Amino acid sequence: MKARHRSRWSIRPRAIIALAVASAGLVGAVYLTGQSDVASAAEHRPVFDDDFRGEPGAGLDRAKWLLDGDAHNAQLDGEGNLVVDRLISTRQAFAEAYGHAEARIKVRRVDGPWRAFGAVDKYGRVLRGNVEKLDGDTAGRNDFHTYAIDWSPQTVVWSVDGRPSLKLTPDEPGLPIALVLNLATDGQRPARMVVDFVRVTAGEKPMPQPSVSSAPPSVPPSAPVAKQWKAYTAYAAGDLVREGAVTYRVKEAHTALPGWKPSALPNLFTKV
Repeated sequence: MKARHRSRWSIRPRAIIALAVASAGLVGAVYLTGQSDVASAAEHRPVFDDDFRGEPGAGLDRAKWLLDGDAHNAQLDGEGNLVVDRLISTRQAFAEAYGHAEARIKVRRVDGPWRAFGAVDKYGRVLRGNVEKLDGDTAGRNDFHTYAIDWSPQTVVWSVDGRPSLKLTPDEPGLPIALVLNLATDGQRPARMVVDFVRVTAGEKPMPQPSVSSAPPSVPPSAPVAKQWKAYTAYAAGDLVREGAVTYRVKEAHTALPGWKPSALPNLFTKV
């Protein structure tokens, strides 16, 4: 395994400036809405979900999102995706102590998951602090990747396709955060971003953390009988679930939300 190394925020200054400038138009709005729309604390419950279903050309749901641009800069493609060419941010800031945010995104980007799926504090400021670069990051290409952000009062961890990539220890721990779908990539701006879904689960207790290894665990000789998959159920790595007549093994610990069926999420389940 590669040695981990710690450093101060090592992202190039112009990259931070690009994100800061791109999000400047959202700072006031995030600040105002963050005061009244902060999600109430509860244990491991879904607090945000958008699967971008709608007619082709329909606009972004402005009750959920802030858009740094006009309606034509973010439109549904009619196939369950959002096509966006400007920065967007969640309208609400999530104040629970622990949370998990996940998005399936297709965008060309350079190395660094925060450049596709980022986080700002409730005032719209880019998070600052000490960074530990972890193994497992991949540069975005012209295909979908699943990005995740797991936060606690002390840390924020980014993962790509279930593999931890970046760990931030913020200078100001415990601040509510808003999520950003970001097109700034080291000062260069891709033509567009395609987003399949964005989901957030949060609570008062620690969320299951992603594993450094993406390999499915081996099944012990006395493996338990698989249970039928259900939404709003907490699954641990190695659990066996059924969808119809097919049995799956859970790759990564998570809490299932509606639509997160094993057949639709190969990054979380593998057929047995």
